[in-house]
Amino acid sequence: MTNRNPRRLRAALLFAATALTPLALPTAVLAQEAAQADEVEEIVVTGQREAQRAAIAVKRAEFEVMDVVSADDIGKLPDHNTAGALRRIPGISIMEDQGEPRWPILRGLGSTYNRTTIDGAVVGSVDASARTVPLDIVPSVMAGRLEVIKTVTPENDGNAIGGVINVNTRSAFDRSDAFLDMIASYGVYERQGDVRNDEPSYRAAFAAGRRFGANGEWGVVVGASHEQLDYDIAQVEAADPSVREYTSAGAPVNSGAPTGNGIQVPTQVRLFWYNNTKQRSGVNGKLEWRPTDAFRWEATGLWARMEDDEERIEYRIEPIGNVSNQTATTGTFAQGRNTIHVNQPITQREIAMARTGFAWDVNDRWALDGDLVHSRAELETPNTSIEFRGQGTSFGFNYDTSDFFPIFTQANQAFVRNPANYNLVQQREDLLNTEEGTTQARLNLAFDDGGAERNLKLKVGGLYRATERDYASTRTTYTTRTGFTYTLAPVVGEAPTELIQGRYLLSPRIDVKKAADFFETNRANFNAVVSNTNGDYEVTEDIGAAYGQGSYRVGDWTLLAGVRYERTDVESTALRNGTTPVSNSGGYDSWMPSVHLRWDVRDDIVMRAAWTNTIGRPDFGSLTATESVSFAAAVPTVSRGNPGLKPRESEGFDLSFEYYPDGGLVSVAVFRKSIENEIFTLTSNQRLDVGRGVEDVLVSTPQNAESATINGLEVAVQKELSFLPAPFDGLGVSANATLLQTDFTFLTAAGRREASLFQQPDHTLNAAIWYQKGPLEARVSYNYIGGFLETINDSIPNADQYWKGRHLYDASISWRLGNGVTIFAEGQNLNDAGRREVTGPGRTYLQESAEYGRTFWLGVSASF
Repeated sequence: MTNRNPRRLRAALLFAATALTPLALPTAVLAQEAAQADEVEEIVVTGQREAQRAAIAVKRAEFEVMDVVSADDIGKLPDHNTAGALRRIPGISIMEDQGEPRWPILRGLGSTYNRTTIDGAVVGSVDASARTVPLDIVPSVMAGRLEVIKTVTPENDGNAIGGVINVNTRSAFDRSDAFLDMIASYGVYERQGDVRNDEPSYRAAFAAGRRFGANGEWGVVVGASHEQLDYDIAQVEAADPSVREYTSAGAPVNSGAPTGNGIQVPTQVRLFWYNNTKQRSGVNGKLEWRPTDAFRWEATGLWARMEDDEERIEYRIEPIGNVSNQTATTGTFAQGRNTIHVNQPITQREIAMARTGFAWDVNDRWALDGDLVHSRAELETPNTSIEFRGQGTSFGFNYDTSDFFPIFTQANQAFVRNPANYNLVQQREDLLNTEEGTTQARLNLAFDDGGAERNLKLKVGGLYRATERDYASTRTTYTTRTGFTYTLAPVVGEAPTELIQGRYLLSPRIDVKKAADFFETNRANFNAVVSNTNGDYEVTEDIGAAYGQGSYRVGDWTLLAGVRYERTDVESTALRNGTTPVSNSGGYDSWMPSVHLRWDVRDDIVMRAAWTNTIGRPDFGSLTATESVSFAAAVPTVSRGNPGLKPRESEGFDLSFEYYPDGGLVSVAVFRKSIENEIFTLTSNQRLDVGRGVEDVLVSTPQNAESATINGLEVAVQKELSFLPAPFDGLGVSANATLLQTDFTFLTAAGRREASLFQQPDHTLNAAIWYQKGPLEARVSYNYIGGFLETINDSIPNADQYWKGRHLYDASISWRLGNGVTIFAEGQNLNDAGRREVTGPGRTYLQESAEYGRTFWLGVSASF
């Protein structure tokens, strides 16, 4: 994409000025103090106790409402990525993908509307549409601490309704001596090697840093990590909508239809077996220069990549036509359809970031800081999909819904398991690619009168950010030529023998390698159609921001007030159905005032209050006039963009109380957010022609809701139990809970509806008991994420989908051998919790159920 906006030239000049500021400083200023390195108090992390003390100290010192997970605590929790560690913080829940924590949800709002930064710098997103940064891609070895700012001040980015998640990278000045930290571990998944790959699971990482120069004024940190995971997931689900009813004559109608008989019947039973082999690699480095106490300069670089090589095998049974012999839980379908399908996407995500910044205390009252950042992100997913199908009276079945997991019993098992009775429907080769490039410059000027009793602080600053997002996809569909018969028989592979949920057999299965060899041998017998059905688009977004804020301290009271202004300009070009170009452009202004109050009641008690205003920009893909079609499921799906989407606008109120007993923390926070133009995805069932004639199609479109409100309560307790008699004085406890009451009002084809907030659990709980005594450390952790609304159906309220609540128990134990070496063992998901989604009347019917199994790790770490 070409740069069409002349403001980019001005931005480049500003970037150059920011980057060159350290070189333009007068030599006399640099010499105004003795050329001594910053003497930073050494942080000696000796275990969980010290790590939690450091996190508490940061929370206590910061003006905003902030929670922190320190670097050592990340290592002590059985969470192998930054997203997993974040779920231990009050107010944060994590959306998972295939059993792994990935997208943080902060105080009721999805990750696409929370700002994710590294050292305060914006990071490109690696999603096909959304503004998300899946935190499993960020190497945990680079993190000095994870910060969550929940009440943003005007100097923070305005696109942060939930808040800001910042990865604060390690610094060589954190320690007075050189350091080298290393970790290596080997993992065993209970579900591994049942189909296809059977690769070892392992991880290795290191971080090293040192200060150098005549007076230790330079510092450098480098780190690298590599991880491989291999695991299987067994899953059973139904289509969307997942249940339907039938008339008195046995004809199908939507669930809840006035002509229906009220008996809910699954639309299909769909079995999946996922095999995932994931590899994550990352490197990072930081170079710092602190020639005086008054000046700091640093340059940071990051590169991270993740590849998920996935095979998704599927066996699907669904009815054709009317039902007969129906009772409340049973019935018969004279005809049925079986589908044997495989998808083999290889998802590759990559992010890179370069940042240079400085901070200069010009004199006792004035300070200047700024940075220049460039970030790039890329997502590429080649995907091979193959589908065979058999249907007719030989595939008819009886069904039984007396249990949560429905049973479809086909009378002629020998026939339906015979691969010769399935013919190829199609074979597809897809390629999806999205790239995002973001360049940003910031400059801030601060004033501090330095008064002991009346402390006035002022700060002003500005930002310019230019973002370009490209999305492109291609598809080649192969079908057999007339007269050529292609059954499943020559390409059938070994299927898993384990019964999913103890009752479902997924067999037969397509062997992708055999299918590829068969295709190459018989290429002349296939027709190929090349098309673009996935809605290519290009988006450019330019943001200019300015803010001013001031704080005034009188005794134990500090008041901060200010306003932030952001101007957003967006241009987009899209292909609707791959053929029709559509262009849109527009812009909007956002004024975001805020007021914050802090009261240091006593040395160990702090109270805070805040009134804030923030925005949430729509996802890039949602803003374009795209229309993409997918035939991966039994019912084709169409995803449409909506250029008329408005940004979310949020007004928030926060009040918190914090008590800091020796070695501990007790905090209570209440908050309310009122959101206008809340964004959600509306799903409807329509009769459309999407290339195969008129048929049932599932259409998803992002919409603005009328309103949404979030009322929340956060409670957290953290305490070292050092007052207990030995050996129990090594115990410590931590727990936090977030309770939300959400209201969500929106319009659908069925009229105005009210529900809880989209994709947000009402309850999240975290608890841990840890022990540290001498060389021994141990920890048992608990995490609960409550149920929430996941998908909204436009015309069939009974087809809304909900996630059920999920409990997780993890544990870890370690022993220091001396000389900085520690051995450890970890267990994840010890209670073997899966994921379950429900739908239908009363939310009591199966939509999806996935099994993950337990995971165990054994490893060694060293710190020198």
